[in-house]
Amino acid sequence: MKIIIGFFGLSRSLRFTMSSIASHIITPITASGLPVVKIGHFNMPKTIDNPRSEEHEIVPDPEEMGPLELDLRWIEPQDDRTILATFNNVARWGDYFGDDYISLRNLCHQLRSLDRLWSLIELAGVEDDDILFLLRPDLQYVDPLDFSAVFSTIMSNEADLIVPNWQHWGGVNDRFAFANARAAKHYATRWREVEQGCTRLGGLHAETFLRYVVERHGLRLGFTGMRALRVRANGLTAANDLAMLLSSS
Repeated sequence: MKIIIGFFGLSRSLRFTMSSIASHIITPITASGLPVVKIGHFNMPKTIDNPRSEEHEIVPDPEEMGPLELDLRWIEPQDDRTILATFNNVARWGDYFGDDYISLRNLCHQLRSLDRLWSLIELAGVEDDDILFLLRPDLQYVDPLDFSAVFSTIMSNEADLIVPNWQHWGGVNDRFAFANARAAKHYATRWREVEQGCTRLGGLHAETFLRYVVERHGLRLGFTGMRALRVRANGLTAANDLAMLLSSS
């Protein structure tokens, strides 16, 4: 058995989030004494420009993820052509976020990055009894991971997939996940099911799409109150997340 920590998506704010990742995620895991493999797939756009998140023409730093000390990593230029066919099919259902499809496009890139991460995880030799922690690097992890609770929940077969118990927006929170190998595969490769999900759901929304995948594959859910705030490339915290933090303090 080993622990696989997988990072995916944009590493846009690691200079703000790295300390929380190290102290609240990596330290509790390594303290278990189990073998740990750290893997990452990162999208690298030329600039980050999203008015909805107040990020304007920010150039990401490809060396920002260095402190993660990954055993295996893949930095891939973010190119809309890699998601074009799927995005066009999804976009015909409408602009759920109402921001000229920017957020929808970013969601497609994130799901594809997660899928690419899984290919690296397979390359690293994932086994059926491994436990996986699938994480975004642009999150400030507010609460320390209770590794013992996660370990016992998964190993006792109480749950296949553990997700946050907040901001589920009518579905299943997709911010981060802890999982056994079977659940991790379905979680990480759901990009391959986007078009089927949209047909069933009438569009692509992150949380309801994850609920669709969970139900389709019969995954048993567990929940954690561990909080994680989205941190933008400019260091700002997403407004919805700040409200969650203040209400929970």
